Amino acid sequence: MKVYLLRHAKAVPGFPDASRCLAERGRAQALAMGRFFKGKASFAPRVLWHSPLARAVETAELFLEAWGSAVSETGEMEALEPEMDPQPVIDALERCTSDILIVGHNPNLEILASQLLCEERCRSRICLKTGSMICLEWAPVSNYGQFGPCILRWMMDPRLLA
Repeated sequence: MKVYLLRHAKAVPGFPDASRCLAERGRAQALAMGRFFKGKASFAPRVLWHSPLARAVETAELFLEAWGSAVSETGEMEALEPEMDPQPVIDALERCTSDILIVGHNPNLEILASQLLCEERCRSRICLKTGSMICLEWAPVSNYGQFGPCILRWMMDPRLLA
């Protein structure tokens, strides 16, 4: 199973944080990323989970629109909000069998990626800029807590698409 982590695209500043929408540059980032993956047979998530915050929802919608493919299941997860503990996401991933696209925020996504890669809970071991996506492969083995259940396959920064 592939786990794709997509950080929301560039958002406008403002308050309240939950209602911040994408900036024009962010809209372009989400659309460009979706267009990049359009027609690529190796990219085929069937499940989409996203944060309930406006900028993550908008990123997911624009990405799906540009990608042009459908997912069979969509879910909103509070555990993907910026300051939430990502452990419930990992627990849900353990029950998932399809490739999945997860759209969220930092520091949550960076911590989630670190836990999935190396069981690091206290600090992130990866840097996700706005609009960036990483592909992890779910490959758990008995490891006595020495490393996470995933391996890193690739990372895509939207600036590479400009």
